Amino acid sequence: MRGKCNSRARRLFVRTFGCQMNRYDTERLVEILGEEKFEPVVDYRQADLIFINTCTVRDKAEQKALSYLGRLKALKRKRPELIVALGGCVAQQHGEDLLLRVEHLDLVVGTHGISKVPEILARYEATGERQVFVDFAYDFGDPADGRFRAWRSEVSSYVTIMRGCNNFCAYCIVPLVRGRERSRSSHEIIREVESLVESGVREVILLGQNVNSYGHGVPDELDFAALLRRVAQVEGLLRIRFTTSHPKDLSPALMDCFADLDSLCPHIHLPVQSGSDRILKRMERGYTRGHYLRLITELRAVREDVAVSSDLIVGFPGETERDFQQSTLMYFPSLNQRLYLDTNTC
Repeated sequence: MRGKCNSRARRLFVRTFGCQMNRYDTERLVEILGEEKFEPVVDYRQADLIFINTCTVRDKAEQKALSYLGRLKALKRKRPELIVALGGCVAQQHGEDLLLRVEHLDLVVGTHGISKVPEILARYEATGERQVFVDFAYDFGDPADGRFRAWRSEVSSYVTIMRGCNNFCAYCIVPLVRGRERSRSSHEIIREVESLVESGVREVILLGQNVNSYGHGVPDELDFAALLRRVAQVEGLLRIRFTTSHPKDLSPALMDCFADLDSLCPHIHLPVQSGSDRILKRMERGYTRGHYLRLITELRAVREDVAVSSDLIVGFPGETERDFQQSTLMYFPSLNQRLYLDTNTC
C-alpha cells in the first residue's frame, strides 16, 4: 500500500522527447497535476514523480527516451518511493511489455491518457500495482480539453485542434499510436484561444497530424479554413501559425486565408517526402510530384512571399539514384530556384 505525502506539495519532473504535440501534452500534464498539488522541478533527482513523454516516429527519439528511462534505475533503487512513468507514443506502442522489460517503471500512459494521469496515479498509490493505460479516447470529452488556461503568461502557445491520422502512409506509425483522426470542437478551440489571449498570449500555433483535414466527417463543424478565420477574429491575438499540413488536402480556401488574414503568418510546413512519383506511390502519399509543385505555384499566386518548409525522406526502401536526384533537384517553377528540404534518412 502506498500513501500520499500530505506534508508538502509533491514534486514533478517531465522530460519530453518528440514533436510539438508532445510538448503540448506535457504542458497539459503539468497543468493537470498542478491541480493535484504537484510542483514542477528542474532537477529530476528532487522529483517524487518522473514522467517521460516519448516519441516513436523517429527511432533516435525512441532510443533516447528508453536510454533516459534506463538511467533512472539507480535512482529508483535508492528511492523506492519515487514514481517513474512513461507516456506518449512509445508507451502506446509497447504498452504492458514495457513493465515486463523495465522493472523500475511504475506507470505506462498512452497518447490519449494525459487527462487520466491523476486517476491512474491514484490507483497505483492505493494498490501498489503497476498501471497501464493505452486505450483510445475518441470523443475529446475529457475535462482537460478546452479548459481555461488563464494562469499562463507565455507570448506564444500551442493549441491542439485535432489528433490522430487517417492517412496510413507506408512509413508512418502515427495512426497506430495516435489513433484515427478526430477533430476537437471549434467552440472548445476558440474558448481556449480566448483564455490564452486573456493571459497575455499573442501568438497561437494550431496543432494536428494533418490540420488540413480538420472537421472532416463532423456534421455542422467548420473546416480548417473557416476555423482559421474564426480564430483570427479573437480580439488581441496578433499571430496565428499551424502545423502540419498534408499536400493532398491543401484546399484553395486555405490558400486564400494567406491573402485575407493579416494575423496568419505567411508560412506553411508542407512535407513532400519525395520528388519521385514512383517513391511517392510506394509511400502511399496520395499525390504526385507535379501535384505538389502546382500547389506551390498556386500558393505563390495567392501570396508571393509565403514561406514553405518541408520534409524529405532519403533512402526509402527501393529508392534508386534517379529517384534521389528527382527529390534533390526539385524546382519551384515560378522562382526558378531549388527547393531546399530538411532530410531524414530511413
